Amino acid sequence: MHLGLRGSVIFDAMLISDGKAALFHHDAQQRALLACVGTSIVLHALVLFSFPGLRLSTHAGNSSALTATFSPRPQSPHEPPRREAKPEPPRPVLAQSAPAETAAPQSVAPAPVPVPSQAAQTASSAPAPLASAAEPQASATSASIDAADASLLERYRLALIDAAKRYRRYPVQAMERGWQGRVEIRVVIGTNGTIKDALIKTSSNYRILDDQALDMVKKALAQIPPAPRGREFEVDVPVIFELQTG
Repeated sequence: MHLGLRGSVIFDAMLISDGKAALFHHDAQQRALLACVGTSIVLHALVLFSFPGLRLSTHAGNSSALTATFSPRPQSPHEPPRREAKPEPPRPVLAQSAPAETAAPQSVAPAPVPVPSQAAQTASSAPAPLASAAEPQASATSASIDAADASLLERYRLALIDAAKRYRRYPVQAMERGWQGRVEIRVVIGTNGTIKDALIKTSSNYRILDDQALDMVKKALAQIPPAPRGREFEVDVPVIFELQTG
């Protein structure tokens, strides 16, 4: 019995010692774990404090969760590197030459006027009498031609007036109202002797008298022979409208 009791006590003692050992071992593990956790916390704290831009922020959605967000450190405005001003190379100094003396303007002698020789003077003055002698001859010729043309034109004008008398008529309306006047008709003859135009040169201030005079002359032109050819000329034909009393 004593042996059994002793053995039981020894066994219990062993159990107690084993339990203490186990408890001590467990405590050692916990202390080691706590030491590791504490070391980890210290290391994380060091890391956090070593980066000023890294901070802990709490999300509003989950107040118990901490997330690390990295905010870039605000950079100072970039200043471009200053360029050192390069010293300007020394400007070449131009050697100043003494001012040149202004040359006095040389008087240019006028070129001698060439004196025409006696033969040249004779040659240039010789045609003068011929030209002066030719002028009266030309004027006499043109005068004779103009006189001949004037004679032809006068005969043509008288023939035209005689032919126009056949078509004389005083407008009734002008007679009733006592209108009188003088109309001058201009007839333009072409170089081929035909009539180019007939128009009113001077009006009587009455349209009906002007139209009647123009009609009379146009009818007369068809009755007379063609005008002289080779030169264009004009003929003025007066037509008078006058009322006689008594």
